[in-house]
Amino acid sequence: MRAIVMLIVIGLVLPGTIFAQEKKLTEEEAQKLIQEYKDRAAKAEAKIGELTKEIEKLKQEVTDLETRVGKMKTEISELKEEWKRCQWGRYRVQEGDYLSKIAGLRIVYHDPSKWGMIYEANKDKIRNPDLIYPGWVLLIPGLDSYRVIPGDCLWRIASYLSIYSNARDWPKIYEANKDKIKDPDLIYPNQEFTIPRE
Repeated sequence: MRAIVMLIVIGLVLPGTIFAQEKKLTEEEAQKLIQEYKDRAAKAEAKIGELTKEIEKLKQEVTDLETRVGKMKTEISELKEEWKRCQWGRYRVQEGDYLSKIAGLRIVYHDPSKWGMIYEANKDKIRNPDLIYPGWVLLIPGLDSYRVIPGDCLWRIASYLSIYSNARDWPKIYEANKDKIKDPDLIYPNQEFTIPRE
């Protein structure tokens, strides 16, 4: 900053320096310079126009991509829900069955009060929860946790319709609950296990 101030002072004091001199243009040179600036301004405006169009095009592409991403997120969510439903157990309604009876079965929930879960999962089929018919195959939604009852073992729990419907999947329960299960052959009534779903 000090150097600039010194140069200005020197320019004012010493005639003939770059600061003290002002080159005079002829009219022809001035016109030529003006035309040059106008040409440059016209090119810049043309470039701005091109860039504006490009920006608008890119904005539209971004909007389109955001729309596609939104649709894909919805599809992923639906597929996850469908996948979850594919993993649910299935129960074929027998003569004399009703929802709370089914929910109370040991192989289902062992809890009649959970009948609403079966109803919610099968609303497309069940119009009235008091009317179900033999032969219907009902979806049995999976549980995220399970409380051990007398007579349970890991393979039996895994075989329940509300768990995995497959006894061979018992290691999933064991792995997710190693903090509670010291020996996979020894589990106790009222232990609460997490049921992994992934």
